[in-house]
This record gives sequence, structure tokens and C-alpha cells, in this order.
Amino acid sequence: MEDYLPFIKKQITGMQDLMLEYDDMLSLAMLTFLNCIRQYSPQKGNFLSFCKTCIKNRLIDEGRKQMGYRSKVIAFEPKEEEEAGQISDAEAKVSWQLYEKDQERNALSEEIRLLSDALDAYGIRWEELPRICPKQERSRKNCLMIARAVVEKPDYKKELLRQHRLPQADLAAQLGVSAKTIEKHRKYIITLAILLMGDYPGIRTFLPKYREVN
Repeated sequence: MEDYLPFIKKQITGMQDLMLEYDDMLSLAMLTFLNCIRQYSPQKGNFLSFCKTCIKNRLIDEGRKQMGYRSKVIAFEPKEEEEAGQISDAEAKVSWQLYEKDQERNALSEEIRLLSDALDAYGIRWEELPRICPKQERSRKNCLMIARAVVEKPDYKKELLRQHRLPQADLAAQLGVSAKTIEKHRKYIITLAILLMGDYPGIRTFLPKYREVN
């Protein structure tokens, strides 16, 4: 999955006017790229152009939500050089890697499908992940700590798997975290716990905010 990072990082370049933190933009761009893998079909044209447009539009939308940013959403139209079949060396290299790793992309798409199904049982939609992810690094670390506690203690894990809920009072008492905080980030904590328990190596290594769950 690391092979895709240069292409994704390139899409963030020039988006500083959105006033979003770089790590937040990168994580959002990665989530959008994963969604593109899931949603792409040949009818949507060139895969890289499709991803490029989706990523930039998603970042603009987030900028509008966070900072009241106003700008036109980029229309999905191939550039003249793309129409003529002329792309930069960097894009050509990434494009070749994407096609060469088509089987790996299919495997990742299957991971996304399986994770989406798992999250659905808890009332969590894949599309919610960018929204429910805490903005502050400290909050993300606390959520990871809570998720680890759920997975490592059999009683907590059993309650999550069987009753589809977190033992919030017990977790608050054990970890010294307020029950309100656990409730506020409940969906994100559950998502991390599922990632910890399940077989999702591609997603965990691909998303910076989930790498810590390895």
C-alpha cells in the first residue's frame, strides 16, 4: 500500500488554503482513495483521474465544514494532456504500479467490504469514518487505549461481540476516562476494536490513524 502514498500526497499539494492540518488531510485523502477503489468502474474513466477528482472534492468539502471555506467543487473532466494520452513521468509510474498491483487492489477492496459488513452490525457506516475520527491526536490516542482495553479483557470483548456495545462504566472506572468521552467517541472506539480483532492488514497499514493498532 505504501506505493500509493506519493500519488495521494501529491493531491494534497496546493490545498493549504483549506486551513486543515496536514495529517488530517492525508488521512482523509487516504480514506477517499480507499472509497475510490471500492466504487471505481471502467465507465468512470481513468482510475487516477477519478481518484484525483474525488480526493480534491472531499478535501474541499471538509474545508467548507471546518472553516466555512467557499470554493467551486472541481468538475470531473480530464485535462487536455490526459485526453491526448500525455501524462507526467511520475503519474505514468504510479499508473503502472496501480495496474501492476491490480490483484492487490482487489484484495484491499475485499477487506473494505468485510470491514464495512462488520461495522454495519454496530450501526456504523464506512462513509462515517472521516467524520467520527477525533480531530485531536490526544483524543485518538485515548480511543486507541480504550479499544485495546476492550480487546484485551475477555469480559469486555465478549460484551462488545455479543451485545454490540461498550462496557462504558467499567472502562471509565478502569482507565480513568470519563464515560461521556467514551460515549462521544463510541463509534470510533468500536471501529478500532474491530480493526484490532479482525484480519485487515491492508487497511491498518494504509491509514496513518490506524497504524498504531498493528
